[in-house]
Amino acid sequence: MRVFVAIMLPEEVTARLGALQDELGCGRPVAEENLHLTLAFAGEIDGREAAELDAALETIRLPGFRLAPAGISVFGPAERPEAVVVGLRPEPGLDALVRAVAGAARAAGLVLPRRRFRAHVTLSRFGRDFGALDAGRLGRFLQARGDLALNPFEVTGFSMIRSHLRAEGPIYEELAAYPLDFPGALPQRGGA
Repeated sequence: MRVFVAIMLPEEVTARLGALQDELGCGRPVAEENLHLTLAFAGEIDGREAAELDAALETIRLPGFRLAPAGISVFGPAERPEAVVVGLRPEPGLDALVRAVAGAARAAGLVLPRRRFRAHVTLSRFGRDFGALDAGRLGRFLQARGDLALNPFEVTGFSMIRSHLRAEGPIYEELAAYPLDFPGALPQRGGA
């Protein structure tokens, strides 16, 4: 099974990003319900490995945090981009979670691909058929929306997701969810 660990986005954020996809008008947009922030990609693993990863992820105890989508850019070379992505403002809580998830994967005996983490949400992907019409649309979109800034949203958990690949696009199945303690949800202490 093809597995990754991710933060799934709240509905109000996916709705805003879906509107941006409509505005972009090129590439293969990621289905709104599939918009997410990948923390780690485990790849093809078997049921035993998935169970070990689940057990390791269960041990993560971190506070929740807020993420703010900011900026739109392109992955890959300008003449043949791979994807249009929304960035996220730097957040120490996210960095801690990424390290904890990578540590859990190692504890489960998995070897993750070595690459620098770049927090992003993929809006749309491009294939080999990227042409002049797409380049024009993409250029206008980036000029108009490249400086995107959305309100922060609360991250109160993350998930282990199975990806079922299909020609029409993947279907994501949540295998397990892991809560984070969100500071705003904790009882407040105060004097009398």
